[in-house]
Amino acid sequence: MNKEGKVLAQKYDKFKQINRFLEYIKDILPEINHGQKLKIIDFGCGKSYLTFAVYHFIHEIEKIPVEIIGLDLKDDVITMCNLLAKEFGYDNLHFHNGTVEDYFAKIEDKKCDLVITLHACDTATDYAIASAIKQNANAILSVPCCQHELNQNYKQSSNSALSQMLKYGIVKERFLSLSTDVMRCELLKKHGYSAQLLEFIDMSHTPKNLLIRAVKKISSSLKDEKSCYDEIAKLLEQDICLAKLME
Repeated sequence: MNKEGKVLAQKYDKFKQINRFLEYIKDILPEINHGQKLKIIDFGCGKSYLTFAVYHFIHEIEKIPVEIIGLDLKDDVITMCNLLAKEFGYDNLHFHNGTVEDYFAKIEDKKCDLVITLHACDTATDYAIASAIKQNANAILSVPCCQHELNQNYKQSSNSALSQMLKYGIVKERFLSLSTDVMRCELLKKHGYSAQLLEFIDMSHTPKNLLIRAVKKISSSLKDEKSCYDEIAKLLEQDICLAKLME
């Protein structure tokens, strides 16, 4: 925004994405807010436009006690974000350099209510989801980006119909990109989450418009959904990174 509070034209798409993400967070709050301080981790936070917006929304607007951790691999970005958090008086907003695995290895209290990612590239999304599952996070909101893994590793299928369909390059790329996110959802189901694949935002604002929404299920309802991950992996004749991380 400029000094008058107007959204800059070149930042309008990002503004729309962040506000849409906040809507999904508001929707999920009743399922993760149990009267204690929330802990949220933003994996691959970058310049942290989303991270600051989430903190403001939960702390200032919803009036819910919250601690948010932003993680990124760039030292200069982390330094800048910590300075801004201090300048704004956001005492429970902190930024750390490193991976999500590094972060959890260093701390004793591994409680995590919500893991968020916005456009974590390719298998970075898998690492974030795997860590969320291993730390028993109550919920995950993830907008994946650049799902190249299946496409790069794909070999001609022994299934003749699938092989014929995927002989067209653009179809192959899009089909395997979508399949990656479907397989992520099915693996989340396998590990006790209720998972959905939702439209994140209109494609006019970003082509990366799918959001994975996962909520940890109570033990009594674990049998409600059956995962079909194994059947999809068998059809495509390969696993995704997330499956390997959860072995």
